[in-house]
Amino acid sequence: MPLRRRGDSTNLPRYLQVKAALLEKRSSMSAFATFPSERDLCEELNVSRTTIRRALAELEKDGAVRRLVGKGTFTDETKYTDHAMQSFIGFDEDARTQHRLITNKILSQTVILCPPEAAQRLGLRTGDRLFLLERLRFIDGLPMCLVTAMLPLDLCPGLLDQDFANSSLYDFLRQHDIVTTLAKRSIEVKPASMEEAAHLEISDGAPVFLFESIGFTRGNKPLDYVRSRYPAYKARFETEVRGAANDEI
Repeated sequence: MPLRRRGDSTNLPRYLQVKAALLEKRSSMSAFATFPSERDLCEELNVSRTTIRRALAELEKDGAVRRLVGKGTFTDETKYTDHAMQSFIGFDEDARTQHRLITNKILSQTVILCPPEAAQRLGLRTGDRLFLLERLRFIDGLPMCLVTAMLPLDLCPGLLDQDFANSSLYDFLRQHDIVTTLAKRSIEVKPASMEEAAHLEISDGAPVFLFESIGFTRGNKPLDYVRSRYPAYKARFETEVRGAANDEI
């Protein structure tokens, strides 16, 4: 499998070209499959062992492979499954139903003036007061999701005093009779920024899922604007689609 030379790829450092070639190889491999040895990869790609090792180290950091001393390199399928596309279930509840251990690190919990992007999505005015909650969420001790949530402060002023390191945002809102009745959601893949990569412990520019949600409560009143970033190789999204009960195939 020679290194591909398309577009501007040849301007990339050699190890990144090798990383891209190994990702292509990984895409056709099953879960927990064994990669060829470093020696075989050197011969296949015509590069040094140092280059191979650096490329594999990058892939391991991104969560695409796992290397075990004395055993080799394997495709890694230790993924977290998120069901946010099919229900209003929160991250905490979703993780608990999968018997996963969830912990949180509060990065920011404060009041901000509504930025233009949030104002457009929530139908608010630039400068309105918003509650901002940014958390790094861990699944089984590993950083899995960087979440930024913005809500109109007048919706529930008690948000500022709650300990969201140890409690669910949506459980708290439900306790105050504030529930999501409508949400517009999307998923796309983008390169991780330096800040996102540092929090999620992946390489700068590694692919992340960007999950965006605009929620509304009763009377189509804006509830929240949420941006969640997941390492692309460590998470998957699952949904269920049903037809009419009497449909025949």
